[in-house]
Amino acid sequence: MRLLRLRQSNFRNLVTAEFAPGPGLSTLVGGNAQGKTNLLEAIFLALGGELKNGMMERVRFGQGEARLLAEVETTFGSSRLETRLSQGGREVYLNESSASLRELAQLPGAVLLGPDDLELVLGAPEERRRFLDLLLSRFSARYRAILSQYNRALQQRNALLKMGGAGIGVWNQELVKYGSEILNLRRRILGKLKPLARDAYAELAPGELALELFETVDPAHFLQALESGLQDDLQRGVTSVGPHRDDLNILLGGLEAGKYASRGEARSITLALRLAEHRLLWAHHDEAPLLLVDEWHTELDARRRQALLNYAESLPQAILAGLEAPSMGRMIPIEAGVWG
Repeated sequence: MRLLRLRQSNFRNLVTAEFAPGPGLSTLVGGNAQGKTNLLEAIFLALGGELKNGMMERVRFGQGEARLLAEVETTFGSSRLETRLSQGGREVYLNESSASLRELAQLPGAVLLGPDDLELVLGAPEERRRFLDLLLSRFSARYRAILSQYNRALQQRNALLKMGGAGIGVWNQELVKYGSEILNLRRRILGKLKPLARDAYAELAPGELALELFETVDPAHFLQALESGLQDDLQRGVTSVGPHRDDLNILLGGLEAGKYASRGEARSITLALRLAEHRLLWAHHDEAPLLLVDEWHTELDARRRQALLNYAESLPQAILAGLEAPSMGRMIPIEAGVWG
């Protein structure tokens, strides 16, 4: 998939309206707070990506709405994607017709690596659960639906726990119905992601990267665990087992990366995870997604930088951003939200 043109209005501090990166490798180069991250986020959102935090945080101060219009080219032809961000949330359109993120997931889209991705290694379990949930949602429209159903059932069960638990059996059944499928689908996606992440890390740095699911309950015994743990849940007022409490264990050389990895190693791990995601989507769509990498040189030594650049240069299109330009590809200067 290749971005032909992005047009934006009122997105954060971006001033220039149109961005046409061209094929191959391009690098946005500018100082801190000049709009590099904002432009990468705008591209990612325009291509159907999902980011944390509210949509209004990405609308220019004093404006009511931001618009992103992307023209893209895939093996099946050209498409026009529009995203509108406002107080009411996010609206998306595909070829002038109202659409959903589920429909946009039918396109290869983009993979974004940003500085905040360090939280995948160093942050709380919810960061890693979110990574798996968003990845699965790009492959399975059903996963997005059952995750929403599960979260609604979880809210109902937790509410009943705070009121004494009467009638909770119905919501136990709902949690098991949707939660067991979530657990099984996570196992399947991780089985595909693990070797890709291991190989991607081996290209970047010495050491063996391994991924393992930490599950609070086995799908086959989910109902039994909910029933046997009811008294503890009543005391806490929350449901203590289920996919909402699970984690993705990231091990480097057999050790828990969140505790023992250096920041450079953590950065390499997040890069390996995103490259594995990129390769998995590439295989699924039989077409490479657009690769977006913010602060491409940060906390990476010469070997890791070169491995990233070699991969990016091999793609139909990749866009990097940073304080300096690599020795290959096209350099695009950016200052105060204006690029040239």
